[in-house]
Amino acid sequence: MAYEDPNAPSQPQTPAPATTPVAAPEKKSGSWDWLWPSIVAVIIVKLFGLVGGLVTFGCYYWIKPKLGTWGAVAVSGVIGVVVAIGLLAMIR
Repeated sequence: MAYEDPNAPSQPQTPAPATTPVAAPEKKSGSWDWLWPSIVAVIIVKLFGLVGGLVTFGCYYWIKPKLGTWGAVAVSGVIGVVVAIGLLAMIR
C-alpha cells in the first residue's frame, strides 16, 4: 500500500499557468555603434599604449550584450586602463 499524506489536499491541484515575460523588441545596432568605443580606445592607446586600447575594444564587444552601449563603453574603458597600468607595472 502506498503512503498517503494526511495533510495533502483531496484533489490534485493544477499548476497555475506560467506567465511568459514579454520580450521587448531588440534594438537594432546602428552603423555608428563602433564610434564611441573607438574614441575611448584611441585615447587609451595615446595615454597608456596599444594593449590597453585593444583590450578596451575587445571588452566593449564582449560586454555590450549584457550592459548596453553606454555601460559597455564605460566598463571597457576602465578595464582597458587597468590592464594597461597593470602591464606597465609588471614590465617595470
